[in-house]
Amino acid sequence: MSNLRINNPYGKVAFYPGCSLDGLGKLYDVSLSLVAKDLGLEYEKIEDYNCCGALEVKNVNTMAGLLLPARNLSLARQMGADTVMSACPGCHYSLSRTHYYMTKYPKLREKVNAYLEKMGEKQYDMKLLMIHAVEFIYNTVGPEGVKARVKRPLTGLKVAPYYGCLYARPKQYILTGYMKIKDDPERPFFMDKLLEATGAEVVPFEAKTMCCGGPHVYSDASVALNLEARILKEARRNGAELLIVDCPLGGVAFENNMNKIAELYGEDLRMPVVYFSQLLAFAFGHSPEEALLNGNFTNPLTVLKRYM
Repeated sequence: MSNLRINNPYGKVAFYPGCSLDGLGKLYDVSLSLVAKDLGLEYEKIEDYNCCGALEVKNVNTMAGLLLPARNLSLARQMGADTVMSACPGCHYSLSRTHYYMTKYPKLREKVNAYLEKMGEKQYDMKLLMIHAVEFIYNTVGPEGVKARVKRPLTGLKVAPYYGCLYARPKQYILTGYMKIKDDPERPFFMDKLLEATGAEVVPFEAKTMCCGGPHVYSDASVALNLEARILKEARRNGAELLIVDCPLGGVAFENNMNKIAELYGEDLRMPVVYFSQLLAFAFGHSPEEALLNGNFTNPLTVLKRYM
């Protein structure tokens, strides 16, 4: 560990797991913790956090859509954090959106802070940076640090990194393109480079930021299935063996709908889906059980068994 150079531009990092990583995204949470420990990266989970409001709350109640994330930001500041890391792009979006609006509109900030005080919380002082877990790893140890920890090179493995629509957009909230330590808003590449550092080959993948329709999988299933099929078809067309995700909502949507998509579109678009942190943990030498790769519905071990 002493040979690994760590650059920390973030100060104290508070981790906001959100509802997903404590539930269906547990594979993501566990594997991310393994990777962070291997790389010597530290973060502290926010205690007593609440749902960030996901994507729909703001359409029902504007103030609730701001207040839910604001409470989490307030809790992070009470921990002394300088940065909040999320692993879910939807959570990252919600927290960043609230910070943006509270910064831009002082009267709105006063109103949100007044509600926080009524709830027994401290006012949010607007002194946090929001980042995604991919950015956290990329900007602290980088591809070089990842490569230095690889014990199981994934040479020859072809992967398609799927970022989703909210990882890097909208850029005025997420700040992609505004800061050197943020990814590209149109053609993100941070995850590509981290995956390449394991020895894997990142295939050309123009669908990497397309919406998967995850939030609409129950309200408008046909639209969601069509969007997911287009993404899988692009990954398959370019020779990918695994779809690598950084979003628990997208990951669960793809895995749950894989067989329906194959049946509906007359093509076998089935492909194992893996969280980027699971693949890093596997490359770092962790067993499939430790990285919870035996918990993925789409069974990535059918592909990864050649590296065991």
